[in-house]
Amino acid sequence: MTENLSSADSENTSTEPIELPRKLPWVEKNGFPHWVMASIWLIFGLLAFHIVTSIILFVFVIIPNVTDLTDQAEILRVASEHITGTFVVNTIGQVFIIGIASYLMSMLHTTRENRNEFLRFKVNSKVLLFSGLSVVLLFSSIGAINFLGWLNYIAFERLVEIFPGLSLFKDLQTQMSDMIVDFIDSDNSVILGVLFIGLVPAIFEEVMFRGYIMRAYEKSWGILPAILISGLLFGMYHIQPSNILALSSLGILFAFVTYVSDSLIPAMILHLVNNGGQVIYGSMNTEFLESKMSADLEIPWLWIILSVIISSGLLYLMYQMRIRPEQEV
Repeated sequence: MTENLSSADSENTSTEPIELPRKLPWVEKNGFPHWVMASIWLIFGLLAFHIVTSIILFVFVIIPNVTDLTDQAEILRVASEHITGTFVVNTIGQVFIIGIASYLMSMLHTTRENRNEFLRFKVNSKVLLFSGLSVVLLFSSIGAINFLGWLNYIAFERLVEIFPGLSLFKDLQTQMSDMIVDFIDSDNSVILGVLFIGLVPAIFEEVMFRGYIMRAYEKSWGILPAILISGLLFGMYHIQPSNILALSSLGILFAFVTYVSDSLIPAMILHLVNNGGQVIYGSMNTEFLESKMSADLEIPWLWIILSVIISSGLLYLMYQMRIRPEQEV
């Protein structure tokens, strides 16, 4: 009898570690799907971005310089004449709403100790290699992306013929493009252009789309839907219907690079190279700045085919090299 009690006591005093319950983030504690919260923030955040930047621009740029606030033409003229101020206001919105507020929203989706992991704010042993391959991928994909942009332009022109109201988006895109061209073409604008158009979006848009939005959708639906949806949302964010295919393709490219490298850094570098490179090249080549998409644009088929083949090969190579959790340093 004594031996049986001793045996039972020894079994009850096992030294095996006891697993503590996993600490749940706010969204899971309250029963919200990750993708729902991210979608709500995306809509609210983008509305807040446009409202706040419009108010700041109106108060500090438009009101002091416009005599008739009902004259839309004069408002546009003043905004164009104070283009640097307009970009400063836009940058303020990107930093505080698109970037910092998205970072704060991500706290609802993860615990404090896992926040950088959730947003992929990290460096691993292959981050430089993936950054270099990503830049090569960007240049190799230009032919295919331009072809998609051309198809998108033709399709949108047909839609405008059917639904004339869509010309509003066309006019808005033209005004935005003209403002950027005027800014880049002005004196001593290259550094500011790389800052406002290149560096700031490369950091803060990546925090929102490839950091927060992509990871939230990945938590709910898996990595492939997360890459595709976050890329499409990135294209829609720019409010350029005639260019949404090209922009979404870039967004998907940035998302894929983020996934395979398991780091936000290669996508930030790629974003900077894409935007900043166009600013620098445009400042040296006015024809590039003034070029417009048209239905008569001729894109060599050989260039498109080679672009697809080389890009596909690089995508496959990078996927095979992708960082897995057990490989991280």
